[in-house]
Amino acid sequence: MVPQLPNLTAPPGYRPQANDTSLEVDLLDFYLLRQRTPTERLRMAAALMQTARQWSLDCLGRQFAHLPPPAFARKLAEVWLQDDCPAHYIPTGSKMTWIQDTTALVAQLHQIFLTVQVPYYVTGGVAAITYGEPRTTRDLDMVISVSRDALGPLAAALEAAGFYVPGVEDVAMGRMHTLQVTQVATISRADFVLADTSEYEQLKFARRRLIPLPHGPEVYVAAPEDIVVSKLRWGQTSQSEKQWRDVLGILKTQQDDLDYDYMHVWAASFNLSQQLEQAILAAGVRPIADQQWAMAIYPVVIRAFAIAHSRGRTSRPSPTQEIADGHHYTLVKSSTAQTLTIMSKLDDRDIAQFALSGTVLSASPSGQDRRQWQAIAQRVAAS
Repeated sequence: MVPQLPNLTAPPGYRPQANDTSLEVDLLDFYLLRQRTPTERLRMAAALMQTARQWSLDCLGRQFAHLPPPAFARKLAEVWLQDDCPAHYIPTGSKMTWIQDTTALVAQLHQIFLTVQVPYYVTGGVAAITYGEPRTTRDLDMVISVSRDALGPLAAALEAAGFYVPGVEDVAMGRMHTLQVTQVATISRADFVLADTSEYEQLKFARRRLIPLPHGPEVYVAAPEDIVVSKLRWGQTSQSEKQWRDVLGILKTQQDDLDYDYMHVWAASFNLSQQLEQAILAAGVRPIADQQWAMAIYPVVIRAFAIAHSRGRTSRPSPTQEIADGHHYTLVKSSTAQTLTIMSKLDDRDIAQFALSGTVLSASPSGQDRRQWQAIAQRVAAS
């Protein structure tokens, strides 16, 4: 029996993930992805990665059939790891271990980090897959909270578990910020970025989530909002289409489960407000983000109007209308329509309208409106 699907329409500004994907197909893909759990999306990606590795292994096996086993293993590592292939590294293991997917690597590293008591979270492509669109990924990115002088025990535990761990001294001395490790038996690579002490990094650790792996333990993954902000930061320097696609995939899949105000605050701190606005529009979640903003700002609007009224700073152009006139905005309360409206004095535009019960009737804030109302909220709280 064919399942009944909803009538899917693209919001204004919506963009498919790729130029050769139609709007209808893209909308259906993400409707179906929203029905899956993070674990199920990881399982889908694991199957993709295993299939890709198996296909590559078969093709390379035919192309380099003349090579003896150690030479073929080295050739495979060079092809799969490319510039990150360690010198003189010859994989052990077998064809069965070589097609291992990244989620199995996460499970093994999780146990090591628990043993040596190193806090961590998964970020990068695997995290993007968890919250968004399943795809293949070449390596694993993790952030670890460990002092440089405590890297020795971690490196020893990794080496004992079958990992090649070069560059420990460079990271310990601060010459590098990323420890790159390779699992010898599986040709799998992971990058461990040492966490800094910034407020934002501490927040990311506090907001990380435990996600069950397919056939494995629960592991720590960065929150989806932090992956969006991080991907926008990486994309700013690399101009990578992959980063942008991951951002859209997370927004399209998570939709109203995201904290848009949080993302706006941190995007602004990294000068990424415009990029975030573009992504929100292209993902078709602008109405959700605007509604969420309006719901959060409504108590501030009510309080600001009450303060203006108590200080005699409102006017009544008619018996059914009361107006509070601020520096940037005008608040209009109508007893007839039972509404409260925020109007921009800059361009005479309605920013948001509420029923007096608090229901959001409409909302269309710009990035500047968000920043200004954040400042207004701080002043109101201090009043």
